[in-house]
Order: sequence, then C-alpha cells, then structure tokens
Amino acid sequence: MQFGLFLEWPNAGARPWGEAFEETVEQARLAEAAGFDFCLIAEHHFSDYGIAPAPVLEALAILRATSRLRVGTAVAVLPEWQPLRLAEEMAVADQLSGGRFIAGIGRGFVPFEQVRFDVDVEAGRAHFEECLDVLIKAWTEDDFTYDGRLVRVPVPTTVLPRPVQSPHPPLWLAGNSAESVDLVGRLGITPIVSAAAGPVRIAEQRAAFTEARTRHGRAAERLDIVAQVHAHVARTDTEVRAILPAARWQRRAVTALLADRVTRGVLDVTPFEGEPDDDALLASQFFGTPEPIVERVRALGAAGVTHLSMLMTFGGLDHARVMRSIELFGKDVIPAVG
Repeated sequence: MQFGLFLEWPNAGARPWGEAFEETVEQARLAEAAGFDFCLIAEHHFSDYGIAPAPVLEALAILRATSRLRVGTAVAVLPEWQPLRLAEEMAVADQLSGGRFIAGIGRGFVPFEQVRFDVDVEAGRAHFEECLDVLIKAWTEDDFTYDGRLVRVPVPTTVLPRPVQSPHPPLWLAGNSAESVDLVGRLGITPIVSAAAGPVRIAEQRAAFTEARTRHGRAAERLDIVAQVHAHVARTDTEVRAILPAARWQRRAVTALLADRVTRGVLDVTPFEGEPDDDALLASQFFGTPEPIVERVRALGAAGVTHLSMLMTFGGLDHARVMRSIELFGKDVIPAVG
C-alpha cells in the first residue's frame, strides 16, 4: 500500500495564510522523509473551510520543496475551470517536477462555491465530462477542436508544453456515481473512495470498478483504489482524545459549508442536530494509537485499497501535533503494514 497526505488547509481562527502554508510544506517534507509516497491538494474557495483556491500552484510549491513525493490535486473541480488553462497548468507542474504530478479530478460537491463561479450546478455532470474530454485532448492531440454543449474549442489548438508523463499525468477521480464507475472502466482512471464507507462497502465498489474495466476491455490493467480518511496517530488514548475539538470543527465545517452557512467567508460551526458523540467520532475515522490503526489499514488493503490518502491537518490542529502524527505513522504504521 502507498500512503499520502491530503491537504485542505482548514483555517479555523483565520490564521495568516503564509504561516499555515509554510507549516504544510514542512509537513510534506517530513512525510517524504517518513516514507510517505504522495500528497494531494484539495480545491476550495470563499470560506475558512480551506485555503486551497489554487491547487495546482500549491501542489507545485510542494513538488519543488520535495524530491521524491508525488503531488497532485484531489480534486481539481473541472466545472470551475477553463479546461485548456487547466491542461497548461498541470502540464507545467509535471514538467517542473520531472513527472511527479497527479491529476486528481472531480465534478465538485459544494454548490456554495460553484454558484460563485457562475457554474450551473444542475449541469455539473455534463460540464465535468466535457472538460475532461478537452483536458485529455489537450495533452494528446495536435490542432484539435471541440464543440460541446458547455465547452467549446472553436479553432484548431495545440497545447504546449506537453506533460513529462505519457500520455499524461495519472488521472484520479473522486466520485461513486454510476457514471463515475463507468469512467473508471472506460478511461482506466484511478478511483478515489471514502475509507469511512468501511472495508465491506469498498470491496463492493472494487467489484463494480473491476466489472466496468472488464466491460470496456481493460480487464488486464492494474486497478488502484485510493481511500480518503481523516487520520491522527498518537502514543496514548489520552493524546488521541485531545484532538477531538479539531476533528469536531472539521465535521461541523463540512455541514455548514453544504448548508450555505457562511458569513463573510467564516463558517457557522455551531453544533448540528444528530452530530456524533466523541466515541462515534473517533470510531468513524483513523484516530488512535499505532496498533489499532495498523489493523484498520490492513483491513482496507484486504478490501482492495492500494493508496491511503490521509487528512492529518484538520480543524486548526496545531502544527506540532500534526508533525508528531506524521512521524509516528511513518515509524510505527508504514513498516508494520508493509
């Protein structure tokens, strides 16, 4: 299994952006030294849920600060981009990193953000698929045109530079709809799923992805599956429970963002009806001492997960605790899992 950091830069308390960013670069450097394999950058806009409005630019900063770590987007929300421009930016990131860029893509899940880009949320699926078509053509074809319903390239266009990786950076796709499953099969894309679904559900998803690959003549291709999870590793249960306020902020922030409870960029993170108690919150994510975390990671591996992407900087959790968690994960979990 490969292991990675997932970064959203949550900004509880409105910390200076530069301070939060430099800490995150330091975390990525430590992750590389600790044996992590990759790092993924979220895309979010217009609230303190995360300060990641320029995921390719932020990925490039981490790529330039590391030497081995693969870094990419998770995800670039395609309906919010002009796809030719995105193809150029991703190609440049791949060039400047010597071919270490990962092109994570998705249609997005936050109407609050999309409507501010004048994106038609109801047309999100069609808009996403047309943008993806153009993205791939931009990396693989010369002087192409495109005449979609929502995206057009009206005159012959060649995008330069091309990525280092051929035919293009690996595409990782967030989404579990029937259309997303079909894309995984038709284009050979790597799916991103939620580890919170549990090993049984992930095994079912793997079977669906495998069937789609077979249906599209890709049965012989390797199927990687990326699982996303919130994670924190500490030496004692007391230390683990100390991060619960930050974890609860993250949970409330997602709820507020989806409910459009944002005032001047600040989320309303008051308690919501039915929110989990402390024990349920701990059980729902990978929060714990090394031994139980190792067992949970092994269970995901047995279900077919090949890459584990972990949000370890959440809810304003202090930098020192994040660094200890990364170091401990690298020391006690990665070697035990193998």
